Amino acid sequence: MNIRHAQLQNVYGRAAMHGGFTIVPADVQLTGTMFDPSFYLREVSSNRIPPVLRVPIEQLFDVAWVRARLPAVFGVTPEPSETEKTFLQQAFVAVPEGSDEGIAFECSDYYGKTSLMFSEAETDEPLKSRIADAFWSLLLSEPDALADFTGHSYHIGAGVWLHYGCANGEPFCYESDDEKDQNT
Repeated sequence: MNIRHAQLQNVYGRAAMHGGFTIVPADVQLTGTMFDPSFYLREVSSNRIPPVLRVPIEQLFDVAWVRARLPAVFGVTPEPSETEKTFLQQAFVAVPEGSDEGIAFECSDYYGKTSLMFSEAETDEPLKSRIADAFWSLLLSEPDALADFTGHSYHIGAGVWLHYGCANGEPFCYESDDEKDQNT
């Protein structure tokens, strides 16, 4: 299989299908050096946002909900990112139905606000938009099927730790001066 504008290193987890795409978790290296966030979850039409996701979007920690959905949808449990200002960084490959060419992208956040990133070389905006819609639709299909987890990242500008998680179906985020999760 050919992957556009990326080098495929590994595929794992479980493939999911929606909107004419098969999407599978993968390790990829996107072509290029500048990756702009696009297709933010918070930009999805408000009538598609379920109650469990409203507070995380309003309070800018929707990454907790996204991270809690990935095990249910794709069978993956991502570790917290080591990238500055980012908690989640998970790559995927989307393969259009009937094609043998995949399009790589990353689902990532910036201080809790989740978006998708494609290679700067991927210029087919309508295709990227359809992939984004398929991806977010998969996650929104069963919005309350959430896996419990806890994790943290350091907020350099504020000098605090951001603790993200999901407990009993409720995504959460709180700040502390300590790396240790005080709520576990």
